[in-house]
Amino acid sequence: AQLTIIGRDAKGKAQRTGEAILERTGELIDKAGWGPYTRTHIEVLGSESCFGPHATAQGAREVILRVTAMHPRKEALDLLAREVAPAGTSWSPGTTGSGGGRSSAAPSIKQFGFLLDKRQLTARVHINNIEVKLSDKNGNSSHEIKQFIAINSDNKKVENKVNISDEIETELIHIAHARSGDKGDVSNIGVIARHPELLPALREQLTEAAVATYLAHFVKGRVTRYDVPGINAFNFVCEQALDGGGMASLRNDPLGKGMGQILLSMPVRVSKHLLAKVLRG
Repeated sequence: AQLTIIGRDAKGKAQRTGEAILERTGELIDKAGWGPYTRTHIEVLGSESCFGPHATAQGAREVILRVTAMHPRKEALDLLAREVAPAGTSWSPGTTGSGGGRSSAAPSIKQFGFLLDKRQLTARVHINNIEVKLSDKNGNSSHEIKQFIAINSDNKKVENKVNISDEIETELIHIAHARSGDKGDVSNIGVIARHPELLPALREQLTEAAVATYLAHFVKGRVTRYDVPGINAFNFVCEQALDGGGMASLRNDPLGKGMGQILLSMPVRVSKHLLAKVLRG
């Protein structure tokens, strides 16, 4: 269910309104003997709620309150949908419509993912119009792909010729691109350096631990970093990151499309010399 909140301290009013809606309806469904909600979630869109502790938006005067809940009985959720409306008529000043009419209950469906034995498949990739076999019949990486990775990887030692005094702190977005998506409850975040010479700095600072810490308000599982040879990039696989993912998630962004953009707000250190190269180019 959604409501628009307008006026000073709109974020605070929206948060308290959402809590009050869940408290009131929780009491009503308890009296009806239906038991408590199994899950609830409150978001205040427009206040950078998805950025968690990294939010910088202050003093927003127009936000959207989004309240989501799960319950084994549809009747309990129908009651919640009905009880949202009074908040717009007799609660916090500046509370107005949902924009889409009264919400309705819908089944929660969770995706079931599974692994397929590599030996049942033959995977190939085409590079410069040349077909490269990725694995042998046992699922082991082929000689061709190992050779390609060795040639295109930046794993070679890179000498740092820039004095540390030349470094400045900036947001990741100034030195990298990012795009993200989902695989069930797993979020994939691709990070591509804006210049090949920036990759060592990204490798040093965008560690698995650093990304897990920065996205800890969303990611509850393991973060694994993979090299993407040839395009100066990494792929971060973040497990238990999407609140169940898809229709099982209560979040406004259940597919993690915004997670890459959130990561781009992470502070990193880079030499002014390399940053100037990016800006020139």
